[in-house]
Amino acid sequence: MKKIIIILIAFAMLGILGGGGMPDKKGDVSIFHNEIFGASKGHFEIQWEKSYGKIWWWSARYEGPQPVGDADNDGKIELLIGGRDPFMRVMKYDDAKGYYEQAKIIDPAFGVGYGLWVRLGDNWIEIPEPFGSATGFSIADIDNDGKNEIGVAWGGHFSFFKWNGHRYKLVGKYLITSKNNGGTTLDCIVGDYDNDGKNEIIVTGGFENENSLIVLRWDGKELVRVAGWGYRSIYFPWVADVDNDGKNEVLVGHGRELTVLKWNGNNFDSHVIDKFDYQVIGSVAKDSNGDGIKEIHTTFGYPRLCIYEWNGSGYERIYDKIWNGEADTIEAIDVGDVDNDGKAEVCIGTNKVHILEWNGSGYEEEYLINDTYGGLAVTCVGDFDNDGKLEINAGAVWRESEDQDYKSWIFKYVE
Repeated sequence: MKKIIIILIAFAMLGILGGGGMPDKKGDVSIFHNEIFGASKGHFEIQWEKSYGKIWWWSARYEGPQPVGDADNDGKIELLIGGRDPFMRVMKYDDAKGYYEQAKIIDPAFGVGYGLWVRLGDNWIEIPEPFGSATGFSIADIDNDGKNEIGVAWGGHFSFFKWNGHRYKLVGKYLITSKNNGGTTLDCIVGDYDNDGKNEIIVTGGFENENSLIVLRWDGKELVRVAGWGYRSIYFPWVADVDNDGKNEVLVGHGRELTVLKWNGNNFDSHVIDKFDYQVIGSVAKDSNGDGIKEIHTTFGYPRLCIYEWNGSGYERIYDKIWNGEADTIEAIDVGDVDNDGKAEVCIGTNKVHILEWNGSGYEEEYLINDTYGGLAVTCVGDFDNDGKLEINAGAVWRESEDQDYKSWIFKYVE
């Protein structure tokens, strides 16, 4: 038993387990193209593709609410790729060599992870995990110094890192769970939740003897807990002004309830927008219909997307779609102009990537990318190659068959 543990840990440190897989690739994409939006439309191509292996407890990819930004403050965009392995990968683009890993940050809290059950033959054995996984991650100004850092929820704690010119150096760490205080972090997001002009860190999850939403602040020396709320599991929170009052709110899926939290100066006032028969997973608040107001785009532990908008007195559901027979939408949601037509699209992942556009009276599917598979926990939008145009990053958190790899893709629109 000890020999097995030592071998697995050694492989993990070397990045052998699921760390290689297929080389980076480019290629064409099979798409459905809705001609109603114009006959001159182009198509999507696979700009980059990588396998992370076939091992479910190592290779699966996770999403973070803020995976895109200038992580090293060089004026160019980076992309974070995380998953069940203990690495936070920082991806950069270079015209000569394409996408490459600038850094591979490892969980700094050795020994905090929980036991992992692995099947060997007909038996299941528990292997102590020395590291956690990057369950949620953000590129943002965490310490309010005017420069971006990388923040990661690792399953048991939150930590953040600053580029020092050579590497991403650990700045602060906050332990949330332990073996005596169970549960796990699920996500984190950085934003000004209390409208004081400074960013805070919201870490969510499902914890024992602790709120399922915890607010942290950097006080110049360490991370301190300043607020908490909730008792049901919370994935993929969001911070934005969703009621058009000039102040930010926090969006959460509190168990099966889509909930808006508004800070009243002392604690959170909560308002339930909608209730469902399954877990509410993610919410992204961005303007997707061009009216200047941020809509709420919500995903679930079910193949469904709901979009809500503030109508002046309440939150109105303006779109509701279920893709029967496809994978759950989970955290696979983002908004941006991915086909360079001057209008924002809604990108939603099941086992496929659905791309919707506002047609003046409702949302209509403009493209459907078919070359993905599994459950796309990752579907995010950003200018990953710094050419002034947005791309789509997708990644699989589960597969449809054991012969498939856990992959990440970047899709680019071309005329």
